[in-house]
Amino acid sequence: MKKWLALCLAVFMLLSLAACGSGNKTGGGGSGAGDAQGKTEGDGAGDAQDLHEVTEAVEIEFWHNYSDEKRAQWIDGVAEEFNASQELITVKPMYIGGYPAIAEQVAGAIAAHSGIPAITTINAPRVLNYASSGIIEPLDGYMAGLEDNDYFPEMLNGMRDSAGDLYAIPFGISGGCCIYNKTLLDSLGLPFPNTWEEFKTWCKDVYEATGKTAFAFAYDFNYMNTFFLNVTGIDPLGDGSVSVLDDERIVSFVKDMRALCDAGYCSYMGASINNAADDQMAAFKLGEIAAYTDTSTSIGNVISNMDFEVGTAIGISGTDAEPVTTVSGACLVIYEENDQNTKNAAFQWATYLTSAENSAAWAVNTCMFPTRESCDISAMYEEYPGAEGVFDHADKIIGKNKSPVMQAAMETVTGAVGEYVKGSVSEADFDAMWENTKKEIDILLADA
Repeated sequence: MKKWLALCLAVFMLLSLAACGSGNKTGGGGSGAGDAQGKTEGDGAGDAQDLHEVTEAVEIEFWHNYSDEKRAQWIDGVAEEFNASQELITVKPMYIGGYPAIAEQVAGAIAAHSGIPAITTINAPRVLNYASSGIIEPLDGYMAGLEDNDYFPEMLNGMRDSAGDLYAIPFGISGGCCIYNKTLLDSLGLPFPNTWEEFKTWCKDVYEATGKTAFAFAYDFNYMNTFFLNVTGIDPLGDGSVSVLDDERIVSFVKDMRALCDAGYCSYMGASINNAADDQMAAFKLGEIAAYTDTSTSIGNVISNMDFEVGTAIGISGTDAEPVTTVSGACLVIYEENDQNTKNAAFQWATYLTSAENSAAWAVNTCMFPTRESCDISAMYEEYPGAEGVFDHADKIIGKNKSPVMQAAMETVTGAVGEYVKGSVSEADFDAMWENTKKEIDILLADA
């Protein structure tokens, strides 16, 4: 019952409702997933069995969220190759729907203790909520025995909880980035800036040279979260238990955005939160904006559909550190309640699907980040020149805040920023509004 209630909370969060995970971890942790001999006796595991080892023939269902025909066919093809490569495991890929649809069906299966998939995709920011519910398998014990573990370390860290335990394997990883009209900027002699101070001057110069908006911020929690991290050098949610929204670096950044937008140099696009992508791409194509922030998975589509040269950047730094982006997109989770043979089969499939060769092919076909350091994605750059400004930096992907309510909290922050930057909140009312926002966020974090 505890797991069922916790999963309901996970489902609600996937549907962007306020909720938080609860319940104790089961099936082991970073150390509990397997003992020093690589054994496990977690719930649902039955007799101790070597991690990785599949001793009986098993068919496993892989539930995923890829409706695009090209992506689904690619997954089916890899599954056919995997099935033919050994005799005991048969993988059955199944498109279920988006992340909320997968969450709902997983919840029903766990409640019924029947039909639980072996492995599914899940939205990376939601891993911590699932982990806190105890419904997904901790994976450190499995990874310890993996011979070819060259996953990007920071990418894996994005799948760890606050205790450092790993709960997912990166797969369809994306991150926020900057996309710009390189043809225009080259003609103006105004290359895309690297630092926040350069950015503010650059925005003014582009506006004065063209009469058009230089940069569009997105009304989106992912991209705004990345801008906060890069420009201020601190996480607005602090350590996940109390925010640092009152830090002068945070306040200064928000006021800088307001000043840039008031001057017409920048805009804050999106009629509602997390719903800016279409408006931004349309404005970019029409030449109404010189640059904007978007998801990395849009890069291939943007480059293919513009009649000018496109450039990309991982971000803009306001500190001495290189810019980063945070883990988004899909990762793979294994469900704790299944027997150990099924979980071992799911792990074998997960690591095969994300091998260096497959990860490179997936990255080239989808414009998602490679997950292995040994991946060769030069073919992506041949097809999408300019994409290297982002995809050369897969080592700069970091995890988001470890609070299970990170998304709900950052959506609230982003909403408050939007009201202020768009002018719905006056300068005179900013301090009170921002103080109330901090109180609301701190309550949310404390209750998680």
